[in-house]
Amino acid sequence: MSAELDIALPRIRDAEGYRKFPYKDSVGVQTIGYGCALDTGWPETFAAAVCKLQVEEAETECMELDFWNDLDPLRRSVLIEMVFNLGIDRFLGFHRMLAAVKAKDWTAAANEMLASRWAQQVGGRANRLARIMESGADQ
Repeated sequence: MSAELDIALPRIRDAEGYRKFPYKDSVGVQTIGYGCALDTGWPETFAAAVCKLQVEEAETECMELDFWNDLDPLRRSVLIEMVFNLGIDRFLGFHRMLAAVKAKDWTAAANEMLASRWAQQVGGRANRLARIMESGADQ
């Protein structure tokens, strides 16, 4: 970051203030965060950066699982994607699936994933993730 950005960024954050939820700014524009206008849309680079941050946050939450270090990278990636999609609280509600993952019973874990309301909601995504969980391969 340039010296100018290092100076401007804290000033902008202070002036804009942070808002977790969308609001209308002083001229009626839907805004979120630090004055980020929603009516102009997001450039793909911005959306990709936000997505990356959210995936990193999901990974950090997954790292708290007591069996995380016992999993291979592909199965870890399945859990990260589920946390990204569901949020950590809903994900932790998959008690039987998590127990199966901990026991390395990949078929049971995949079956539990597919037996959920989440699987009905996301369709092909759940099927794809369940196949990866069961096989340990990215098909």
